[in-house]
Amino acid sequence: MPSASLIVDRVVLATAIVSTAVLFTAQAADPVNIPKLTALVLCAIAVVGGCAVRAIRTRVLQLPWGLPAVAGLVLLAAFGVAALSAPVFGNAVLGAYGRNSGLLAYSSALVLFLVGLRVLDRPGTRVVLYALILAGWFTAGYGLLQYVGVDSVAWNNPFNPIIASLGNPNFAAAYVAICAPAAAWGALSSRCTLPWRLLSGGIAVLCLLAALLSDAAQGPLAAAPGLAVLALAWLLDREAAVRRVGLAALGLLTALGTALLVAGLAGAGPAAAVFRDAGSRARGHYWEGALTMWRDHPVLGVGLDAYGGFWRTARSIEGTRALGGDDFSDAAHSVPLHLLATGGLVLALAYLLFVGVVAFALVQGLRQLRGEERLLLGALGGCWAAYQVQSLVSIDQVPLIVTQYVLGAAVVVAAGHSRLREVRLPGALPPPEPPQGGSPRKRRAMSLEPRRRVLTRLDQVALAVVGLVLLGLGWQALVPLRASAAVLDADAALAAQDLRAAQQGYEHAIDLVGSTVYWQRLGALHASAMSHTLATDAYRGALDADPHDPNAARNAARSAEDAGDLEPARELHARALELDPRGPTTVLAAATFELRHEGAARAEALLEDLLTVLPERADAWAALGDARAALGNSGGAREAYQRALQLQPDEPTATA
Repeated sequence: MPSASLIVDRVVLATAIVSTAVLFTAQAADPVNIPKLTALVLCAIAVVGGCAVRAIRTRVLQLPWGLPAVAGLVLLAAFGVAALSAPVFGNAVLGAYGRNSGLLAYSSALVLFLVGLRVLDRPGTRVVLYALILAGWFTAGYGLLQYVGVDSVAWNNPFNPIIASLGNPNFAAAYVAICAPAAAWGALSSRCTLPWRLLSGGIAVLCLLAALLSDAAQGPLAAAPGLAVLALAWLLDREAAVRRVGLAALGLLTALGTALLVAGLAGAGPAAAVFRDAGSRARGHYWEGALTMWRDHPVLGVGLDAYGGFWRTARSIEGTRALGGDDFSDAAHSVPLHLLATGGLVLALAYLLFVGVVAFALVQGLRQLRGEERLLLGALGGCWAAYQVQSLVSIDQVPLIVTQYVLGAAVVVAAGHSRLREVRLPGALPPPEPPQGGSPRKRRAMSLEPRRRVLTRLDQVALAVVGLVLLGLGWQALVPLRASAAVLDADAALAAQDLRAAQQGYEHAIDLVGSTVYWQRLGALHASAMSHTLATDAYRGALDADPHDPNAARNAARSAEDAGDLEPARELHARALELDPRGPTTVLAAATFELRHEGAARAEALLEDLLTVLPERADAWAALGDARAALGNSGGAREAYQRALQLQPDEPTATA
């Protein structure tokens, strides 16, 4: 039996999986992502604290060793480099607003990976599968209730109703696809009781049903290879005849599925519709933007999770036309490409090393293990493979990040590729004598368990210090959640016309986090109160918080103009145009500003450039008509107005 402290740490790993899948709160402006990030960070702090307490009590450090640990540490360092090279370090730490997949999330997940290598053994990896079964049951069950209209939460969801507590049907479909092999393992494992096997089989069916009904193709596409890995592990232990037929059928189905996908990419076959929908077409442009960012910043990328800040300048003209000039994405919709764009070769190669090490352990383990041990590895590897497949066309979100790295540790351990290096500190007791009874593996495991010492006063002081540090870190982990709660209170105060309370709430959130989104809410508050100078200052604060946000520059320009500061307003419009040169909202705002302040020629040039890219914008043609009329070009103005009315018969400016 593992020690009580190791059991606690395994429970924390399972808690990280379940809590990040199910947690949400109505007491924060971001009800989904911030609570999940907070849970992840708290779990990482808890397992690090458990390791520290164990080291103090035994004066023995048992550190993960070997290539998997090196790969995890290299990737952790690469994420740190990508964060340090980002335009604003604070934004890179928390990640893009509404997703929060920054350094805090990735480093916490990698801590769980490294601790998992230490605290898990092969039988102990089952706790990861149990956690995924529980999380899959909640996600699929809640999602299916949403599908039939049973949900007490008024989500702001314009998509398919199946979102569970993940905020998006794509995320929900991907998550249940990852959980499906775990539930299928529970149904297949002979070491599980019959009621548990029946329950697990039912949960597997629920997961697959939710994935299919979500209308998100990545769910079924990820579940298929995940279940295939589990099926491979199961078939390898069947009798020769069954094994031959089963492996042949599995190979045939795999080849058929691959052929259908390849044909779909070429626009043929039943899978063609998957690649013709708007989401798939948009992904192509997002991927192209990621590659453009990487070509411009090949070594370090544009900075961790800074994709959104560079998207508007990296997108192609064809992408702008296809998606619309105001389209915005803060992610490449492909995890590997996103990491390549935001971390360059440094992060991409470290990520490939990590994935390659786990994949190698999985393949080797499937070849070498037998029976229930191979089935266990097949389930873990199937879940991990499902994550990898969906990550090719999706965005990293906190629950998905957790599954990637906790499953990675479990795969390595279950495959027998994890090693520990023992460092004995002064005062450590001699290793215990190996027990005489039991299996060799059990005797070895028991002999490696460090012996606890009688605590000295120094040990007690060290434990007290660790406790205080953990409390401090835990309090700091709550900062994003506290800031989001303050914003929610400020929004409520603003709705009640309590402007003073609203201002205090926004300022408190800014003091805690300093997000550009919070600065802009404060700016909007001051603008609504006609405090234009204060609004300009707040919007400038937003621009300082994210120097690549054209919305902050544009709003600051409008407030500066309202305050009568025309030259600063013109400079801010120019800044917005640098950040968003083909954005209709940005160009129209700058052009109309110039029209109001004797800059008709400048406005005409801006609008003509925009219309070469987006010739279907009726509002831009109408504004161009105004610019030409101001320049005395009546014929050109009439032509522009007529073009606007052809595109939009009720366009108000052209009609007037």
